[in-house]
Amino acid sequence: MEKTKKYHVEGATLTIPLRYDKKSGRYMEVYPDFIKDPVYTPEGHPIMLTLEDACAFGEQKAANEPLVDCGSCRFYRQVQNALIGVCGCEKNRKNIVE
Repeated sequence: MEKTKKYHVEGATLTIPLRYDKKSGRYMEVYPDFIKDPVYTPEGHPIMLTLEDACAFGEQKAANEPLVDCGSCRFYRQVQNALIGVCGCEKNRKNIVE
C-alpha cells in the first residue's frame, strides 16, 4: 500500500503520495503539477506550489521584497507545514458551478 499524506485546504482535500528518499532517510511528498492539472478550492481558488513562478497578477507582500514566486505574493495563503497554498487573487479564481 502506497504511503500518502492528506491535506485539507480551504474545503478541498488533497491526497499527496509519499516517496522514500534514500539520501535523507525519510519519506518526501510528491506534489502533482498544479499548472498542468489545476486543483481548486470549492470557492474556485487555485491550489499552488509555493515555489511556482509568480504570475502576471501577483503583487509584492511588501515594497522592499521581490516578487519571485507564489510564496512571495500578497494573495498567496500558505498551508502550514507544506509546500502548497491557495492563490487568493480574484483574477485567477475559477467560477465553479455545482
